[in-house]
Amino acid sequence: MLLKVYRILFSLALLSAVEAFTHPIIPQLRNTRNSISMQMDRREMVAKSLLLANIPIINNVANAFTVDEINNIDLFDKLTPSVCYISTEYKNIAEKLEVDTTNIPKGVGTGFIWDKEGHIVTNFHVINKVDKALVTLTNKKGETKEYIAKLSGVDPDKDIAVIKIDVSSADGMQLQPIAVGTNKDIKIGQYAFAIGNPFGQDHSFSMGIVSGKNRELTAPTGRKIKDIIQTDAAVNPGNSGGPLVDTAGKLIGMNTASMGMGVSSGVNFAVSVDMISNTVNDILQNGSIQRAILGIAYLERQPSRLEAQKSGFPYVERGIIVLDVPTSSPAFAAGLVGIRKKTDIKELKLKSMNISNILGDVIIGLENYTIDKPSDLLNALDHFRPNDRIKLFTLRGEERKPQIIDVTLGSFELNTLSGMETEKKLLQKSHNGLKGPTVPLDIPLRDIAPQVVPRLPETF
Repeated sequence: MLLKVYRILFSLALLSAVEAFTHPIIPQLRNTRNSISMQMDRREMVAKSLLLANIPIINNVANAFTVDEINNIDLFDKLTPSVCYISTEYKNIAEKLEVDTTNIPKGVGTGFIWDKEGHIVTNFHVINKVDKALVTLTNKKGETKEYIAKLSGVDPDKDIAVIKIDVSSADGMQLQPIAVGTNKDIKIGQYAFAIGNPFGQDHSFSMGIVSGKNRELTAPTGRKIKDIIQTDAAVNPGNSGGPLVDTAGKLIGMNTASMGMGVSSGVNFAVSVDMISNTVNDILQNGSIQRAILGIAYLERQPSRLEAQKSGFPYVERGIIVLDVPTSSPAFAAGLVGIRKKTDIKELKLKSMNISNILGDVIIGLENYTIDKPSDLLNALDHFRPNDRIKLFTLRGEERKPQIIDVTLGSFELNTLSGMETEKKLLQKSHNGLKGPTVPLDIPLRDIAPQVVPRLPETF
């Protein structure tokens, strides 16, 4: 009898210890990975003690999850209906290459639901030049349904695309938009979670931290994307276009690239949430991105002094040399001047005998932005909208005479060569009588991961 009492008392003591270890009175211990492993070790020790005491193990003790684990499980369950699997086909490319369409691998990517109308955000390179994009949704019950997507709009300079699916109430699917955060709330060191379809494995979940901010990434068009987030959460082919979220499940970025050659390297990059919001809202409101432009042609790289001497171009230490100003451009209407050839004897007798071109305007400033190189101009224009009236600061002619020129910015509308059906016809808009050019983009195919069919584990 006494032995039985001792066993009961011992059991109660052990159960009290378990409760103490799992009680929220010590939440600070659960904020580190060390505490998680400590709790797991303690759970195992308690379970073994119960076995030694010949006392049955209580399921909710042996299988208890830490607070962090419970949060992660809840976060995944919450995000699953908002994240979709994207599979793409390239029939036209196969026909042009005169190969069997079955020999062209399908692309795999990820997207996330933006609104109740069925708009889905993904990377531009996921749907670049595709003829068909299939979107698979998963509801809270784990049921799936596939939809054919339409193209709503793209911003290749930011590697962002918006597609749309039509979901019926009879489908059993719920359009659950993802919660959207802001750049200002993102801190280096905070937890970050990536969810997507790496290598075709749908709804894979990985965890890391925000490793850095304000990184740069090259877009498919060759332009630099600013304000990129760096994370060590695993990102692999197929994760492209998937969300990067915080512990509350709010979007902080879109997983886009990895430094690893085809596999996650722990140095992965995501387009920031503010950039996504601005681009997506522009696409949904206007049907396309309307980027502010001057409408000029300029040298993409300033020649060195030696290159200038050999080529016959004027040499400038800083600023952008305006090469040409089309008569239909807002820059022409404002009086900007490009380079012109020496044509008369007086011009040929200028001191710069080795220079065969007469310098027009060199742009050195736009409003309060200093312009030293072409990327400075592109970054400055990103702060303005079509129809904005801005001041340009230039140096004109060989005398480099300072000029201040008022320009009403035009619009550059982007279309792609994608074979997808568009959500709505893109209408070219007019701004002050000046139509922005509509240019088809011949963007190279990039980061297309072959479709991977998951294999079931073999049984023995």
